Amino acid sequence: MLELWRSFGWSVPILLTAATALIMIIITNQGRSRKRDLLPKVFTILSIGAVCLLTLTPLDGPNISEGQTNFEPFSNLKLNLHGAHIEVPIRNLLANVLLFVPFGFFAAWWMKRKKALWWKVTGAGALLSLIIEVCQYVFPLGRATDIDDWMMNTLGALVGVLLFQVGKSLYRIVKNNWRRGRP
Repeated sequence: MLELWRSFGWSVPILLTAATALIMIIITNQGRSRKRDLLPKVFTILSIGAVCLLTLTPLDGPNISEGQTNFEPFSNLKLNLHGAHIEVPIRNLLANVLLFVPFGFFAAWWMKRKKALWWKVTGAGALLSLIIEVCQYVFPLGRATDIDDWMMNTLGALVGVLLFQVGKSLYRIVKNNWRRGRP
């Protein structure tokens, strides 16, 4: 995580400032019911922006992987698991999964009334990740294009949907119990 912070820590103030500005604009310009409807949209858009900022920012230096591609599923995962340090593949796996969890959660919140919600949000996460991998392949960003990244990002979107569903269920339970306990 420290390595991620060193690489991308500069983006946190930018994202927090943008999020605060967007939320303040929404709060001051919309009615109460509109605020509730706009928040998931704003957070979904912010999560997409954060993902793009973290994955499409050009890299430079001695460890760039310009033009490297991997279209064989699980090959980099297997290669990393057989390396000397187990923390490297775990960090790579977790980073790729965790990167898309906020997107999955907020997109599910945005589309909460849709049928087949987890299919739609996971599909949107897969499409977003595919677009990012294609951009990393096409543009000289110093980043590798990897099918394993795409799979882990898609899994992250699914985890986000599942967390939203669990949170929604817990919210309903707490809300119903609180109402019953009122005089």
